Amino acid sequence: MYGRAHLEERLKRVLAEAIQGLEDPRLFLLTVEAVRLSPDGRVLTIYVEAFAEEEKALAALEHAKNRLLAALAGRVRLRRLPRLEFLPWRPRPA
Repeated sequence: MYGRAHLEERLKRVLAEAIQGLEDPRLFLLTVEAVRLSPDGRVLTIYVEAFAEEEKALAALEHAKNRLLAALAGRVRLRRLPRLEFLPWRPRPA
């Protein structure tokens, strides 16, 4: 069995590819910086950095949630599909 960090890295990679495949101009220059799966597996928090208009990018991701969930379901084996939550990336100050 793989560890949590491995699963989160796989989810991050799959989501990044799925977001790139959306071809939405609001998501241009958007990167998935990190993902965190809640301990119970019900919520997947996706931290993104948008180099353009952050609010529009977050709105585009909200709009595409079902397509992104379908991409996850097709590529990652999970007990249940988590609810997706998108948040802006805020690195911790050093």
